[in-house]
Amino acid sequence: MIIKHWKDCPVVTTHGRLREWQIFTKRVGDGPNAETGAVCFDYTCYGRAALLAGVTTEPTAHADEVEGMFISRGQARIEAQGQRKDVSQGWSVFMPAGTEHRITNTGTDELEIIFSRRPPSRAEVGAPFSARHWSEDRDRAVWGTSFQGHWYHMWRGPAAGDVHIADIPPRKFAHPHSHTEILDEIWYVHSGKGWHWMGREYHEHSPGWAIWLDPGELHSLMNPTEETLEYVYSASWPLVRDREEDAAARAGEPETTDPTELLGRLQKRFDALVAGYRKTDINIHRVDANISGIYAQIEALRKAIGK
Repeated sequence: MIIKHWKDCPVVTTHGRLREWQIFTKRVGDGPNAETGAVCFDYTCYGRAALLAGVTTEPTAHADEVEGMFISRGQARIEAQGQRKDVSQGWSVFMPAGTEHRITNTGTDELEIIFSRRPPSRAEVGAPFSARHWSEDRDRAVWGTSFQGHWYHMWRGPAAGDVHIADIPPRKFAHPHSHTEILDEIWYVHSGKGWHWMGREYHEHSPGWAIWLDPGELHSLMNPTEETLEYVYSASWPLVRDREEDAAARAGEPETTDPTELLGRLQKRFDALVAGYRKTDINIHRVDANISGIYAQIEALRKAIGK
């Protein structure tokens, strides 16, 4: 776990007139550098940006990067691909690679944006500019029937791009879990206070703190307070999916609906998840029993399909 506050990070000018506090950047070499913030696998830059009232940025395009933005404070007009979109707190924005865009602060206060930039996934090549507010109806084809995950994470509605808002209710915490993939997962506290626990340590955090998590380590976000903890969540899942497809192709695993093949892939992924948990050397009550129960269910499915 690497935790940094935006005020302690270098500030640069981009888009002509936008100030960016660059919290995390792409790592150099095999390991993360906690001191410089060069920790990311996929994100070339992640941070907080600010634009003064009444100011418009210069036309800007990121040739080889998509940009995700979350409007965390203020209101703005974003121009891209011949469109003008008025946005305010709670909106997320997806800016395709190579798209020229301008941002105008249409409010009377400073505009605050939490942003990320990374290479596009295959599915994002040629994708349109989009903006969504978390209160809009969800896309069930993408999200399914629930926005709740890991016990008490509540993903607040649909999002455009990687960066969106979520929360944990008072006196609740997410079930401890890890990710076996190469993945950038970053949490930025928007309001409230909480703890982030990973491996053998935990850190308290409050608004302005951003946390990058090692995907192989067991972690959990906890809210021990009486107020809702709001956080801006960012993760490079689109590139993870590209790598999974590439790995499947190398392993000779094309798309299939065959239940035997699907069950075999499910077990491989669960085996990897269990291995990640064992790596933490932490014993959590009932986890071993649950692991045994899931393996028993996999075996029952295998017998049910006759293999």
